[in-house]
Amino acid sequence: MSSVVDIRDARDALSEGKHLAAELEEMRELQAISTRLIQTDGEGLYDAILESAQKLVRSDMASMQLFDGTQDGLKLLSSRGFDPDDIRLFDWVERGAGTSCAIALRAGARVSIPDIETCELVVGTASHMPLRRCGIRAALSTPLVSRDGTVIGMITNHWKQPHEAPEKSLQLIDVLARQAADLIDRNRNEERIIVLGREAEHRAKNMLAAVQAVVRLSKAETAHEMKAAIAGRVNALDNVHRLFVETAWSGADLRALIEDELAPYCGRADLKTELDGPAILLEPNAAQAMSMTLHELATNAAKYGSFSVPGGRVSVRWTRNPDGSLTLQWMERGGPPVTEPEKRGVGTKVMEGMIRGQLRGDMHFAWHAEGLSCEISLPNLEG
Repeated sequence: MSSVVDIRDARDALSEGKHLAAELEEMRELQAISTRLIQTDGEGLYDAILESAQKLVRSDMASMQLFDGTQDGLKLLSSRGFDPDDIRLFDWVERGAGTSCAIALRAGARVSIPDIETCELVVGTASHMPLRRCGIRAALSTPLVSRDGTVIGMITNHWKQPHEAPEKSLQLIDVLARQAADLIDRNRNEERIIVLGREAEHRAKNMLAAVQAVVRLSKAETAHEMKAAIAGRVNALDNVHRLFVETAWSGADLRALIEDELAPYCGRADLKTELDGPAILLEPNAAQAMSMTLHELATNAAKYGSFSVPGGRVSVRWTRNPDGSLTLQWMERGGPPVTEPEKRGVGTKVMEGMIRGQLRGDMHFAWHAEGLSCEISLPNLEG
């Protein structure tokens, strides 16, 4: 009797030893995968994650997708084991589709389908036949979730025969998904840093070029006047760049540009300004050119026009035309009589360079007895 018990105990010990050895091997495999993923650069990251997922659960095929919140669906990034023509059927998967990845997206959790032919969420949907064409019979979709709880993508393992992944495999794929989500977030952040660095360099160059143009175009009879002219124009550039920061460099609001340039005169009780127009976001190049133009108009009004005497007023009206173009009217009233100058001044050359040269727009001046008028027309400049 004791010999039978000894044999049974030996078998149990052997079985337990094999089980522990298998678990140890799985842990070593997962550790090796983790090390490899950490060392993989951005270009090979997705393929490396997929290869690891396929290896961990021993699936016939695997695919990886990124979530696109703007269109509420999953975009295919990489795949393994599929016929290239067949996998194109799943380049884009909508949230409501009858695939395991769409079901997991809706559930916000891992979804296992041991047999698509018996799954009510698959059979009868538009996805059923394409899944068959790809040779998929079973699937396991695991969401990639960022640290803030947002689903950023999906890993899906596929089998050609009915298959139900054991609990141990599910645990391993969950660990991989956690690592994959962190690595994708890291990769994205690194890409953002590179893009932001390039954008900052580009903006700095643009700013420097604008300042150089200001210095080159500025002329005056005295050093003091030259300093004042340059300082005013550079300040206009600074104002518009401050507005860029507020909109994450998407552009600047036209009304805000006008208010900034007229601010030194709006506080005076003896002067009046009127602004009228819709909210329009100008893209950075257009905003910068318009800022400089408004600065020249306001400076001219302060020297020779409506802002130079008590009781003067300036009205600025703008509108977006049906074709997307912009019309802005600057009108001065209540100032000293004005006449058309015999030759173009530096300010006029600056404005024409900005509106006609840079933005391919047009501008017209009219010297009425009651004050200067200027109409600016810009082509479609959606910000």
